[in-house]
Amino acid sequence: MAADAASFDPMEPFARDDVLREVLDELEKFDYKLYGPIPVRFHRGAPTKYEFDLNLGIVHFTEQDFAGLSAFFARINAKWRTQMTFCVYPSKEKARDMILNVRGSPMAPAEID
Repeated sequence: MAADAASFDPMEPFARDDVLREVLDELEKFDYKLYGPIPVRFHRGAPTKYEFDLNLGIVHFTEQDFAGLSAFFARINAKWRTQMTFCVYPSKEKARDMILNVRGSPMAPAEID
């Protein structure tokens, strides 16, 4: 874990630039089975201290992709003692684009509509 753990709030993980950068760097290198790595492109604005959304474009997710993302977040959570999760949903703005929502903690707002 980072040297200055006292200033780290695991319920607001993306308030720390090093945590956010680590997660984004790893997601940018993530090797989707059918597409390879997909560049980071934010959806609905910049990250907050609680969450962010990435527009992955037109993506077909495989079981291997979900297992790999789950393993990645398990490693990050163990390292930083966080409760990060992810979900995938379709974009309302651009037909067929898929969005990867990364919730840094249970304190992220719920916006299901």
